[in-house]
Amino acid sequence: MSNINDAERQGLARPIENEKKAATPLSEGSVAGVSPAERRGLGQSPINKKIAIHKNDKIFKHFGIWNDYIIESCEKLGLDYDVVDCYKNGFIHQMRNYDYLFFPPDNHVLADKIAASNILEVAHRQGLKVFPNFDTIWHFDDKIAEEYAFQSVNALTPNCWIFFLLDECLEWLNNEATYPIIAKLRCGSGSNGVTLLRDSTQATKYAKAMFSKGLDPSPSLMYKAYSKAQSSRSLKTILSRIKKIPTFLNTRRHAKMLSREKGYCYFQEFIPNDGYDIKIVVIGDKLSFFARKVRKGDFRASGGGDVMYDRKLVTKQIIDSAFYVADKLGLQSVGFDYVVNKNTGEGLIIEMCYGFDWRLLYDAGGHFTRDGIWFDEPINAPEEIVKNLVMV
Repeated sequence: MSNINDAERQGLARPIENEKKAATPLSEGSVAGVSPAERRGLGQSPINKKIAIHKNDKIFKHFGIWNDYIIESCEKLGLDYDVVDCYKNGFIHQMRNYDYLFFPPDNHVLADKIAASNILEVAHRQGLKVFPNFDTIWHFDDKIAEEYAFQSVNALTPNCWIFFLLDECLEWLNNEATYPIIAKLRCGSGSNGVTLLRDSTQATKYAKAMFSKGLDPSPSLMYKAYSKAQSSRSLKTILSRIKKIPTFLNTRRHAKMLSREKGYCYFQEFIPNDGYDIKIVVIGDKLSFFARKVRKGDFRASGGGDVMYDRKLVTKQIIDSAFYVADKLGLQSVGFDYVVNKNTGEGLIIEMCYGFDWRLLYDAGGHFTRDGIWFDEPINAPEEIVKNLVMV
């Protein structure tokens, strides 16, 4: 066994200085020279370094974006901060006045997809500590990039196949593929852009579309309505979801600015399961979860909203593999989507993202340690991220 590394034996992997100047913030988290901490009588901030938090409601405003919750976390922790607009001309020059930058991008916002990772990397090169950092963000909303990252650390995942030539794709679909298989667009969330292909006829049609006119990556209004209807269990839930329709339409309007996906095919092995997936979140030395039931008559769980919290679903193998991959990839924060093979009991990672619904995570009521011990202390993800970046 001399050529087998520790991770393989444990079953976690597949074999095989800037100068700071006085800042002129674009908008401030302090009023008339009084810090948030002083306004609440908490005294001085525990640090003397400057925090910038990006926020531009004119480009995109959504109840789920993390910017507002990071601001709340800084307020709660007594940290001074400035709310800034990273898209304002001239901000790159002002950036050197800060020590920290929080800029969590949204996958439906074209401006974020064009510029966020570049701005964060420029900030890092100027000496700022940033969230999300390069290791955490370079594969954001890109399932092909995620797959490359998983392969680089031999993560336990379903088999996948990626093609950039139509003839090679069709050859594989018609002569080698085992059906059903899952087809995915690079981008998208909430099960959008995920298709089950049951035979070579469906797969060939899909591939030819992807290598010609392509597919629209924006959320489907019809699928969203169907998805939510399938997972609504009460009148209260239905009314709550109706109230969110304007928010969804606003998100969809922004997503319509994204280009059609074309010129590739990404397929993933279909894993037989017991009708749920698990969102496993790792932040530092803490891990928590929420499980999502598959929609009635569907194979997808993400975005359905039918959530459950059964700690027995989170096995030691899942805990160990999640920490292993998060550590190997250097992720500040990550939500892994796991599916459990009902024939083997093995948890496999199918996707990941730095962001997730942290309120659902909080409702788990606690977290696991690296040793698999549960503590009844829920994770407030934005607050935990702020602490890890600024206060540790």
